[in-house]
Amino acid sequence: MSSHIDETNEGLGQAEMIDLLMNHNPDGLVIVEANGRVTVNPAGMAMVTPGDVAPTNVQEMAAAVEVFRADGVTPILPEEEPAVRAMQGQTVRDEVYLLCSRSGKRTFVQCNAALVDSRVIMVFRDITDRKKLEDDLAQRNAELAAKAEENQELVARLRVALDELSTPVLELWDDVLALPVVGVVDTQRSVQMSERLLKEVLDRRARYVIIDLTGVDIVDTSTADRLFKLSRAVSLLGAECVMTGIQPDVAQTLIDLGVEFGNLKTQRNLKRALDVYLARNSAGRA
Repeated sequence: MSSHIDETNEGLGQAEMIDLLMNHNPDGLVIVEANGRVTVNPAGMAMVTPGDVAPTNVQEMAAAVEVFRADGVTPILPEEEPAVRAMQGQTVRDEVYLLCSRSGKRTFVQCNAALVDSRVIMVFRDITDRKKLEDDLAQRNAELAAKAEENQELVARLRVALDELSTPVLELWDDVLALPVVGVVDTQRSVQMSERLLKEVLDRRARYVIIDLTGVDIVDTSTADRLFKLSRAVSLLGAECVMTGIQPDVAQTLIDLGVEFGNLKTQRNLKRALDVYLARNSAGRA
């Protein structure tokens, strides 16, 4: 008697469990028998064929819903379907698909499938809202990345424009160029100044270059060395280089630092340097 009661209770427990899994499970559940018979719970019906008659075999199920990859546009091949793979002994874990029903309902699902006692059991979890959030986030990140790249390009263009403004090479007269220097001359800026000025000397075939230091208030040993090297580089290209606008404090600093001037030519200001060149040029033509 006791054994009979235990078996009855065990049977009732299994029935309740099946009822719980099939009828009270928020996830879609599909059971495919070895003979092709299909059982779909209400949650699964809501995903694939809402309002329609539940499919009873794999052919009806295939006709009821189209299955696409996670991108939502690439259809999966028949041999790639979870039920087919599970029937072959493969285990499908947390793969994302798009289910498109005949009524037009589109549901992104996370699928798990396995072969259990000759039956394929598939569980589908609706992740449509989560997928939309992920896609929106991915699109937003892509937009931000594109904006960041655009900003970097803008900053790069502005930096180039600023560099050009900070080291303008002016054509004052035929064969005469001027480079007004303002602010601090560090290593990076000295390289930019040298490249720009030497290129202009070659392109314009300049014979006279004026480097004006009126806007330079502070000069240390390294700054002076960079300026003098620039002057020598101009001379090597066949142009005469003159420095103008050296302020009294800067001149005193250069003396205190023991800077070697060598053959450097200087004038009081840019106007004076240009007058000297024009007068000399006129005399040479006379």
